[in-house]
Amino acid sequence: MSYDRDKHRYYSKQKYEAAIGIFATGIVFLFVAILSLVLRYFPTFDIIALSAWGYWLFIPAFFIFIGGFQQLYTNDKFKKAVRNALLDRGNQGTINLEDLALEVGIKPKDVLRVLVDLRSKGILKYRFNSDTGEIILGEDASYTPEENYQPPKKIDSALPTEGKNYCVYCGNKIREGSQYCAFCGSKL
Repeated sequence: MSYDRDKHRYYSKQKYEAAIGIFATGIVFLFVAILSLVLRYFPTFDIIALSAWGYWLFIPAFFIFIGGFQQLYTNDKFKKAVRNALLDRGNQGTINLEDLALEVGIKPKDVLRVLVDLRSKGILKYRFNSDTGEIILGEDASYTPEENYQPPKKIDSALPTEGKNYCVYCGNKIREGSQYCAFCGSKL
């Protein structure tokens, strides 16, 4: 497939990400709103004039919860799109991550996150070809942790892999000469 032809292809502007942070923020707003209403009845404990905020904090809490439900809907939509694309193949064969991303209209990094979630929930079986990086559908990915593995704190650029017999991104043992991790698909 010619990637130059598809480089201006439309990808969804939405992202696949956890909604728990959004809901946690909404709960904090809701808690402070309820606390401000309680403090109206106990003004002696109202040290920082929190009771004046009152009903106003329910408004952002409401919209934050709407954003959380919208993120859950987006995540579900992405999972269905990837799962349906793979079901069309009978969950068998091989496919390149970029080709799958073009097919479903989702950025490759988001497709990878969806694939990891589907595999961790037992919905999908796949592994990566350690030579080409293609996704091999229908095969289990074995994870053999390396004893010396230390997860990276922050990744700004590609991590050095020379002289290491494990994936520097996930800690899976790799065979010598592999160009990709068979478990997480990272380029080594």
